Amino acid sequence: MVIYRHTQPMNNELNQLPTPSTYTRLLLQRWPEQARNLLAGTGLGESLPASSTHISAAQQLQIFRNVMALTGRSDWGLVFGQQLNITSHGPLGFAALSAPTLGEGLDVLVQFARIRAPYIGFSASLQDNLLCFRVDTQRYALGELELPLIEVLMQIASSYVNAVMGHSASEVILQFACPAPPHAGLYASYFAGRCEFNADTNAFVIPAGLRRLPCPLHDEKTYRAALMRCREALNNLLHPKDIKTRAEHWLMTHFDQFTTLGDPISQPRLDDLAAALAMSPRTLIRRLDEHGTSFRSLCSVQKQQLACRLLSDARYSVSDIALLLGYSDAANFGRAFRQMTGIAPGQYRRTKR
Repeated sequence: MVIYRHTQPMNNELNQLPTPSTYTRLLLQRWPEQARNLLAGTGLGESLPASSTHISAAQQLQIFRNVMALTGRSDWGLVFGQQLNITSHGPLGFAALSAPTLGEGLDVLVQFARIRAPYIGFSASLQDNLLCFRVDTQRYALGELELPLIEVLMQIASSYVNAVMGHSASEVILQFACPAPPHAGLYASYFAGRCEFNADTNAFVIPAGLRRLPCPLHDEKTYRAALMRCREALNNLLHPKDIKTRAEHWLMTHFDQFTTLGDPISQPRLDDLAAALAMSPRTLIRRLDEHGTSFRSLCSVQKQQLACRLLSDARYSVSDIALLLGYSDAANFGRAFRQMTGIAPGQYRRTKR
């Protein structure tokens, strides 16, 4: 048995990226007698202290390499991924499960998956009536870990869709940007959907119509609380110079803080955001301009997203939403919404039914 001892240099940035120790603890629980070998080359010693809630991304990747050596199996990613359920992923899993719809839950996974796997990038797009959730493995050199980690992520996404639908989702397409691996014959035992190899990208694809499926475990308070924790966790990963993303997260949190009908949401202030980011308002304006945006533009985007979410909720009339968002009446809200989206609030509401 050969244990990988930094077969790839530990990138300085990866050393600074915090990663939850959850996956490592699951592996240690499965092979307690192999703790020393599992943690070899990480600098963590021969055991993981109970107080260690996070390790570095570099350490996590090294542990995965050690697992590969210990198992000697090319399909270890499939085996490990099957042990995980959506609640294994902390606030990320709870936010997805409690989201209003399948689409919004998948959006949560795409937006916040970095808090569990900061060494991989995620994006989503709509094309030809298909929702495509892409996995970007080019951010860091993953080497022999690339396919196993993609297999784990595909299982996480599949288990979530299955949980919402209540059955195995055969409509799913799983795309792999590599030739079929030696263990490809096992995929049918792990994935209900069709697997495609030598694709242009690694992606999890579902029919766009499934996006509107309601989540059976939807709970608005749980959803909002879990989203808040996800944003806090992602903020801890962001580089201090990533002003645009930090500003977006601050505004998301601000607009999430509405509680009761008839209580308008306070309008965010530039000075408050600047203080939260520890800079002067003038510096913040300049830094956002360098990113090709402005405080006003970021506010409009967040207000639009909140308006769309409220319009998807039958409990709120258009007049209610206008009041919550600080407009003087429904007509003013309607004009603003059309400017932001190109359609009237009522028309948008009908498309969500």
